[in-house]
Formats: sequence, structure tokens, C-alpha cells
Amino acid sequence: MKRLLICLFALLIHTLYSSEILDEYRYLDEIAVRVGADKNSTYHNYTEIYSRYFAPLKEKPIKFLEIGLDRGASVKLWEEYFKNADLHFMDITLKRAEYFSIRSHYHKCDQENQSDLQHFIEITDGNFDIILDDGGHTMNQQLTSLAALFPHVKSGGMYIIEDLHTSYWPQFGGRGNDTTVNFLKSLVDEINYIGATTGQASHRAIPPNIAEGLNIYKKDIFSIHFYDSVAIIIKR
Repeated sequence: MKRLLICLFALLIHTLYSSEILDEYRYLDEIAVRVGADKNSTYHNYTEIYSRYFAPLKEKPIKFLEIGLDRGASVKLWEEYFKNADLHFMDITLKRAEYFSIRSHYHKCDQENQSDLQHFIEITDGNFDIILDDGGHTMNQQLTSLAALFPHVKSGGMYIIEDLHTSYWPQFGGRGNDTTVNFLKSLVDEINYIGATTGQASHRAIPPNIAEGLNIYKKDIFSIHFYDSVAIIIKR
């Protein structure tokens, strides 16, 4: 009987938790559909993914950057969802934008130009909780932005790359060896470097001779979560 009660209780908790996730997904997706953001369930359905990660942050004063402004649908989406966030949006041109807001910050910046990205960090001070790359989707754009901007994600923050299916499309530079997906696969080895080198999977007591040689990915990536066309990198 005791075992049955424990099982029933666990099932109840799982049901409640699943219900909360579903409610959050419906809430975020309803906004995305209404404002015409292609992250919604009628197109990419990235809202199903983001509802699990963003829910604990939606009322907090986070600092958020999305690369890729286009007409501004995502500005509407994140302004409504992240009510207290400091929101930034970057694109190579602002001429396509149809929605301008006094709340959000718009930045003209080429995501594959390192000088532009460095200037962007200088004027914004970096320190982002979330950086979401929904920009041009070429391999060089995605990889240049990741290298330049990941250092400026807060500890515990997220760097997200959307539309990774372009890694399989030649017109975006995909299908070769130097794709964004292949690079992200290689980061699995970086995540495991400490354990493989020391035999201990703890980053709290890394020997000084090893710590000195760590690159930012070995040192600062806590985890990478892969979904269809999306990767979420969590910073240690």
C-alpha cells in the first residue's frame, strides 16, 4: 500500500508539473501567434522549447539580446512575455522594421563583423542573461557571433542558436565539415575535458596547471541542449 501511495503521489506531481509546462507553452505560443513571430506552433514551434527555459525568468529584470530583427514581430513577442526585461535587438539593417518601440533598444550591427560586435558590447556593457541568434543563419554568421558574444553571457545564462537546419543547406555554407552543427558537436568534447583529463568531473577544484590552459568553452560551458533546429548552451 505504501509503495502504491508513493507511486500515485509521484504521478500526481508529474501530472501537475506537466500541466504547468503545457500552460506556459500555450501562453507563450498564443503571444507568438498573435504578433506573427515565426517561433510559434504554426511554423517552427520554438515556443514549445522556450516555454521550459524562459518561464522562471519572465518576471525578472533580465538582460536579453536577439540577433535578427526583420520586421519586429519578435520585439512584440518578448516585450509582452518578458515584462521587466532590458531588451536589445540587433540586425544588419533596420530598414525592414515595421515596429519601433521606445522600450526596446535597436542596434544596427553586422553579426559576422567582429568590429561591429565589439562596438556593440562596448555600448551595451554585455552581461546578458539570454542571447538568441535568429539572424542570417549562415555558418560564418552563427560561428562569428558565438565566438564574440558567448563571453558576454552571465553565469547561468543561455546562448541560443536557432534554425540550425541551415547547417545542412549548401546555400548557407552548410553540408561541409565547418558547419555550426559540427562545431557544436565538437563542444561535447570540451564539456568532458576536465573529467577526461583528471578523472574527476568537478570544475570546483581544477589543478592550476590544467586551469591555465582552458579555453572559454572548456571552462565555461555547463551544458548544451539540442532540439530540432535549436541548440541552447548554458553557461557555467
